[in-house]
Amino acid sequence: MKILSVKPQKPPLYRLCLDNGKAVLLDASIVWDFDLREGTELSEARFREIIRAAVSLKVYNFAVKRLFYRDYSAAEMLDKLSEEFRSKDICRQVVERLTAEGSINDERYADRIAYKCIAVKKYGRQRVLRELKSRGISRFTAEDSVSRYEEKFPENILYLLTTKYFRILTDKRDMKAVNRVKSSLARYGYGFAEINRAINEYFTDQLEEQ
Repeated sequence: MKILSVKPQKPPLYRLCLDNGKAVLLDASIVWDFDLREGTELSEARFREIIRAAVSLKVYNFAVKRLFYRDYSAAEMLDKLSEEFRSKDICRQVVERLTAEGSINDERYADRIAYKCIAVKKYGRQRVLRELKSRGISRFTAEDSVSRYEEKFPENILYLLTTKYFRILTDKRDMKAVNRVKSSLARYGYGFAEINRAINEYFTDQLEEQ
């Protein structure tokens, strides 16, 4: 097939008219990279290569716009792109490119989420790991990120007891109240052993203050 004309449209697009009656809109970078001009002869294979490059660029630009607003894990971005575009192969290649460029970095993303969950929301270890897993972070990467904040968990559970549950924990013998707090802390992602230890420490401190 032959290119009959290459006409600029709304930047950065060009409209290519072909002698088979087809017309395609291509990004200027595709036109320049493939040296597309009036009179150029294109084989079917070459034309498919051009269209694939154009789709890949469209997918890449879509991903970059999303990353402008927030971070994504590689798995999250792949899911997002797969919702918008049919070519799973191109979507995977774009995610690989963004990862190689450093625009997507699961370790950095996991550390940011872990910090927010632990330092701000005061979640326990298991809750943080679930949050990271739900964002497509691998178990190894999640464990590595959480391990940097291990010393925070005892501090956080005591913080919750003294600021969130102190009105409930007024009597160690009130097992209904104590179990209510234990259940809530379990939902925060703390293990029962650390919950029991923290509650015992809390009541010990309260007794000493009295």
